[in-house]
Amino acid sequence: MMKQAGWHVRYFSPSLKTDLQSQEFKTEAHALQAAWEIARADGQISAIEGPAGEIAGFDEIELWCRERGLAMPPVRAS
Repeated sequence: MMKQAGWHVRYFSPSLKTDLQSQEFKTEAHALQAAWEIARADGQISAIEGPAGEIAGFDEIELWCRERGLAMPPVRAS
């Protein structure tokens, strides 16, 4: 398995009925912003993964949204 070079958002697209992965982001903050935008477009976030295998969990995603006054996006149970 090849190691990722940046952060990615994994999500389910109801319209395409498939799991997808976002483009690569340099920072976790950019990936969190992208996750919120994907969720606004009806994507269901399943994970935000970093280059060293770290994962932004539900609590971290919720806190990031709350700090910006944004509604929490739906998070798909793994």
